Amino acid sequence: MKSLLVVLMLCVQLAMAQSFTAETSDIYVGESNTEFYGSINILSGTLKKSDKLAIYAETGRKFSATITKMSLLDQPKKEVNEVQSGSVAFIEFKTTDDATTGKDYLRKGYKVYPYTFNPVEKSAPISSTTSKGNFSCTLDGKPFTAKVAYKGASLFRKGVKNYTEKPYLQLQFSSTMSPDDRVLTIQIFNPKESPFTYTVKDMEVNFSGATDGKADHTTLFGFVNGKGDTAFKVEITKWQTGADKATISGKVSGKLNEIKLLGTARTYNTFENGTFENIEVELIKNQPDLKQMMKEAGAKF
Repeated sequence: MKSLLVVLMLCVQLAMAQSFTAETSDIYVGESNTEFYGSINILSGTLKKSDKLAIYAETGRKFSATITKMSLLDQPKKEVNEVQSGSVAFIEFKTTDDATTGKDYLRKGYKVYPYTFNPVEKSAPISSTTSKGNFSCTLDGKPFTAKVAYKGASLFRKGVKNYTEKPYLQLQFSSTMSPDDRVLTIQIFNPKESPFTYTVKDMEVNFSGATDGKADHTTLFGFVNGKGDTAFKVEITKWQTGADKATISGKVSGKLNEIKLLGTARTYNTFENGTFENIEVELIKNQPDLKQMMKEAGAKF
C-alpha cells in the first residue's frame, strides 16, 4: 500500500509539473522517421525537458513525443532544462510512431500540449488573484489584465530568414490573474513605425491557455495568416523610436473565434476597451537566420 501511494503521489506531481501550451515552428526530420529537431513557440506556461508532448494536427491526429535535447533558439549551444512563456525553444525529440506519413504529417503550425492533455473542454471553479500588468481590457464582460511576456515585444525590421522575409511586430501578453495562464499573442506583418490601425488582414492572433491554469482545460481562440471571420483590430496610438527600442501604446478590440482540434467552433472571446501603455519594443535590426541558428545547435541539413 505504501509503495502504491508513492507512485500515485509521483503521478500527481508529474501532472502538476506539466502545464504549457506551444506551437511548432520549423520542424525537420532526423536520422529516422521518428527523430526530429526544430523550434517551437511557448505560448503559455513553462516547457520542461522532462515533459512528454502531445502534438495535434488540425485533423485531430495526435503525435506522442519525448524531448531529448533543449535550448533557447537565440542561445543554441547552451542546453536548458526549461523554457518559459514568450520564448522560442529549439528541441530534439522522438515520436513513438512514424510522423512523416499522410497529408497531416508532423510540421509547422501544430499545437503542442502536455501528453495528458484532453481536448474535451471541462469546467471548474476558479479562485483568482491579480497582480499589476500593462495590458487591460474587458474580456467577455469581465475585467482582464496581463503583462508583456519575457521577450514578448519585438520588431523584426528585416524579418527572419527561412521563416518570414517581411518585417513583423510581435506583442505577447501573459495573464496576471492567477491561476489564469492565458496568453494573447499578436503578430503584425509589415508594421508602420508610427500610429496606425491594423485589421485582420494585417495580423495573426492567438489567445490560448486555461482560466484555471490546468493544461487539460486549455482553449484556443484566434486566426492565422490574416484570415479570420471577425472584426478584431489593433490600433497603435503612440510610437516613439529610440536607438535600440521603441515605446508604444495602443488599443485592442473585437472577437476571436474558438479554434477546435475536433468538431465545429461555436464560442468566441470578446475583447472590449483593451489598452496597453508605454510598452518597450526591442528593435531587431539585422535579419536572424533560423537555419543558421539550428546548425549552431547541431542540426544537419
